[in-house]
Amino acid sequence: MSINTLARVFTPHDNIVYSANDFRQTLRIVFAGMIALSISTFYNVQYGVFFVVYPVMLLSLVPVFNRHIAMQFIFSAVLNCVEMVLIIGYLSQWPIVMTLVVFALYVMRFRFMSQGPLFLFGSMGVVCQSVMLNFMSYPANSWHTLLSSNMEASVMAVSLSALMHFLLPDVEPRQPPPRIEKNAARVRHESLLSGTVATAIFVIFQVCDLSDSLSALMAGILILFPMHYRGAVLSSLWRVVGVVLACLYILLVQLILYDHSSHMLLMMPLIGLGLAFSARLHVMEKVGAGVGFASITTIGIMFGQNLHPEQDLVFSDLYRVVSVTVSLLVTLTMVFLVHLILNRFAVTRFVVNNPNA
Repeated sequence: MSINTLARVFTPHDNIVYSANDFRQTLRIVFAGMIALSISTFYNVQYGVFFVVYPVMLLSLVPVFNRHIAMQFIFSAVLNCVEMVLIIGYLSQWPIVMTLVVFALYVMRFRFMSQGPLFLFGSMGVVCQSVMLNFMSYPANSWHTLLSSNMEASVMAVSLSALMHFLLPDVEPRQPPPRIEKNAARVRHESLLSGTVATAIFVIFQVCDLSDSLSALMAGILILFPMHYRGAVLSSLWRVVGVVLACLYILLVQLILYDHSSHMLLMMPLIGLGLAFSARLHVMEKVGAGVGFASITTIGIMFGQNLHPEQDLVFSDLYRVVSVTVSLLVTLTMVFLVHLILNRFAVTRFVVNNPNA
C-alpha cells in the first residue's frame, strides 16, 4: 500500500496534495526531532521525552512561526510550572480540593482551544499539565529537575522552530485555516466535556499508580483535542493505527541495531527515516492529530525515554499498544457518557450546523 493510498484511507477528504510547503514542513519536523533527540541523548537528560516531543509537536501542529506563537508556548510552560508547584506542593494533602482545581484548569485551557485564537496556549497547557501532574505526583521524581527540564525543553522547542523556519522557510505564503463559528453552548459543551474526561483520566492514573504508562496517558489526552464525541472516535482510530505503525518500526530499528543502538551515528538515520514517513503522512492528512501525528509523538515518546537493548523490547512495544488501546476505550466510554449528559441541557448542547465542522 502506497503512502498516498494510506493517507486516503484515514483522511476525511479526497483532495490529497503534497505541496512544496508540505515538503518543507516535513523536513522541519524531521531535522528538529533528530537534533532534539541528539541533544537529550548527549546530555543524558532525565526527562528526555520533553526535549523530543515538544519540538515535534510544535512544528507538527503549527506550520508557521511568529512572535505570537513563541509567546504562547513559553508563557504556557511558565504558567504550568507555577501551577504545578502550587497544586502539588500545597493542595496534595486535600485530594478533593486538588481535583477540583485541576478540573478548573483543564476547563479553562480547553475553552481557549475551543475559541481558537489561543489554541496553542491551551493545547500545550493541557499536554504539559497532564504530564507534569503525572510525574510530580510520585515522590521518587525530583521537582527541581522536572520543572527545569520542562522550561529548558520549551525554550529549545521554540528555538528549534525558529531555526527550522529560518533555514527551511515556506515556498509560498500559507492561507490561515477557516474559522469555525461556534455558539456559546458548543463552547461550553467542548470545554466541559474535555475538562471532565481529562480530570477523570488524572484521577484514574493516580488511583491505579500508572506512573510508567506515559503513552497511554498521552493517548487519552490527545484524542480529546477535537473536543466532541464524533471527533474523539475518529481520533481514537487514528491514534491506534499511528501507535501500532510507530511501535512496529521502532521494534524493527531496535532489532537491527540491537547491540549498537548506543551509537547515535547508526541510530539517527533510521530514526530520521521513521520521522520522515510519519511527518509526510501527517502533512498530507491535514486533520491535526491524525495517524501521522500519532506516529510522530509515539516515536518521540519512546526514543525520548531512552529505550535500551537490554530491555524486553517485544514486551515494551506490546505493552504500549495494549495500554494505549485500553486507555482509548476507557476514554471514549467516558466521552460518550459525558456527551449524553451535557446534551440534555440547552446551555451545553452540542449542535453542529455545518457537518464538516
